[in-house]
Amino acid sequence: MTKTKGTDQFIEIARASARLRKVVTPTPLLKSTSLSKGGAEVYFKMENLNPSGSFKLRGAANKILSMSEEERKKGLVTASTGNHGAGIGFMCQKTGTRGTVFAPSDVSKAKYDGMIAYGLEVIKTDGDPINGEIAARKYAADNNIPFVSPYNDIHIVGGQGTIGFELFSEIPDLDAVFISLGGGGLTSGVAIAMANLSPDTNIIACSAANSNVMMRSIAAGEVLDIPSTPTLSDGTAGGVEMGTVTYEYCRDYVDEFIDVTEQQLIDGLNIFIEDTNTIGEGAVGVAVAGYLKQIEKWAGKKVAIIACGGNISKKTLKEIL
Repeated sequence: MTKTKGTDQFIEIARASARLRKVVTPTPLLKSTSLSKGGAEVYFKMENLNPSGSFKLRGAANKILSMSEEERKKGLVTASTGNHGAGIGFMCQKTGTRGTVFAPSDVSKAKYDGMIAYGLEVIKTDGDPINGEIAARKYAADNNIPFVSPYNDIHIVGGQGTIGFELFSEIPDLDAVFISLGGGGLTSGVAIAMANLSPDTNIIACSAANSNVMMRSIAAGEVLDIPSTPTLSDGTAGGVEMGTVTYEYCRDYVDEFIDVTEQQLIDGLNIFIEDTNTIGEGAVGVAVAGYLKQIEKWAGKKVAIIACGGNISKKTLKEIL
């Protein structure tokens, strides 16, 4: 795939790196003992060790720090299945900003408790997580409060893209990055960063087969309004907002899309937990499972898997283990 440079987007990632310097500490890169036995050098980018428990802190921090003081005084409204909300909550505490989050009615208890602990108001909505985004946008417009999208925002994409900067500084000759795909903010940011820094690095976007809306939308040539079924990868679940900037970024910068079954993601998550002695959530298992489906292809190569988050309930974790 020939990738354009996306100069404006890349500049925003560079700006985000400067903004985040005092907020987000670079996350560790750990070599996977078990996955490297397949002949490749495989590394986990440990985003689950961020203070809020996921990579979402990066985008939230970049967005809030890019807002004016006048905007922040109004508070903000967002929608989240949990991780983006926690990142927003962390930054709201740091900046003294009021925050309201629209979350699915079946949001995991661990993620709900995490958002509440940051002092956010959480409003639950029924149905697909996209319903929360629609409701949040309306609430923000009706009350003249800034809306912060969980992915459809260049500042959010820019914040997530700082992971790409870190990966390049750690492994400049990286052959592939495996990333779990939901709304596309993480995938877009990392893919744009790598297209500029290391254009030969393959970007592999991985989805849970039960909820692979972006993947199917790219194949169809337009954002689809299609239902999802329940998945352990709640962080990547749900529909995609019509007109999202991440659609074109994923279309233009991702080399390959893979989807995985629920059992495959569970197996992948178990490998990650045993390998790192840390906690991962369902979306981590998606990226690991995506790599396992292509393990022979990457023998002799250097591969990074983004361990995107570790916010999972004790009950679910116990069932998986």
